[in-house]
Amino acid sequence: MEGHLFQFAVLFGVLGLAAVVSISLRLPVVPLYIGAGVVLGGLLEPNDIVRFLGSLGVVFLLFSLGLEFSQESVARAPKRFLRAGSLDFLFNFPIGILVGLALGWSWIECFCLAGVLYMSSSAVVSKCVVDFGRATRPETETILSIMVFEDLAIAVYLAVLNALITGGPELTAAGTGLQILKAALFVLLLILLARRYQAPLERLISHRSEEAFTLVLFAFVLLVASSAIAAGLSEAVGAFLAGLVIGSTQLKERAARTLFPFQTLFAALFFVSFGMGLELRSMVDVLVPALLLVLIGFGTKVLGGFLAGRAVGHPPYQAAVVGLSLVPKGEFSILIAALAATVAQPGSNIEALTAVYVFALSIIGPIGMREADRIWAFLATKTRKSEA
Repeated sequence: MEGHLFQFAVLFGVLGLAAVVSISLRLPVVPLYIGAGVVLGGLLEPNDIVRFLGSLGVVFLLFSLGLEFSQESVARAPKRFLRAGSLDFLFNFPIGILVGLALGWSWIECFCLAGVLYMSSSAVVSKCVVDFGRATRPETETILSIMVFEDLAIAVYLAVLNALITGGPELTAAGTGLQILKAALFVLLLILLARRYQAPLERLISHRSEEAFTLVLFAFVLLVASSAIAAGLSEAVGAFLAGLVIGSTQLKERAARTLFPFQTLFAALFFVSFGMGLELRSMVDVLVPALLLVLIGFGTKVLGGFLAGRAVGHPPYQAAVVGLSLVPKGEFSILIAALAATVAQPGSNIEALTAVYVFALSIIGPIGMREADRIWAFLATKTRKSEA
């Protein structure tokens, strides 16, 4: 017991320091958590308790994601922004497949890498929009609409990824279709039950006592997550669906406020345990391909976002801001890498590759957003000089 207490004292002390540094530097905290985990990996051994609490971090992160994803937000999104979301997808997701094939990876690993390259960090992007005073800018609506499109793509992506991981590399097309059908039926059943019994569900979970509400909400999230496992899905999918159900009720804001401290705590443990599982040598070994991946990921995100902005009528400057704003990576990419590690080939090092990739772009992305005005002014000046 004393050893566990000391280990958690060190972990939380380092994580708190990382959070303070991130606030001081106005940078996302996720790469600092991972970096702290890599350093601590040589000093502390990640035990089963840390891993389990980290897995709860995955559950609550996906629950939070589902909580923010609502049918109403999709319905409100103008149809013209679907074009922007499609361009963002087409310029990033297929590139991940091609890069994975070039590395000699399996189709499952390629599919995971495609998700890593495609998904921007909605948490980092939203925070940067607020911190940098861009909430009222004309291009911000397009940025947030693309985030909504990516959130919608998550539901489909998780279902397919779960089918591939559950079925393994020998899974046939028919088997994949069956897995996706099972996932779709589970999702549909859960949504129908939530719609049909929304009022009783709210009465069951809601309570004037914050203590009772917290405990019942915990039980609901974990029950849906475990039911998803029984249905052949992952706990991550179940947590996402639990968030989607609660997000459609009047309890959405209260649930988000109640679970935020637990999400922060367990998610921090997930990221640091992810880093503790990495070897510094493995990260050095993948440094060259990881940096190449950073260049590719940065280029496709900026270009795809620029073309998406132009497609919905933004002038070049605003379209460039859209592209730069889609660069940050974060929690979802790490979640995909953690899932991929369960089926990855021994030599792929997808976790180490993703860690370096996320670490780099989660720093480069916010800096690009903050300096977008200067970058565009510099490019415009250079263009005018070359034309003259």
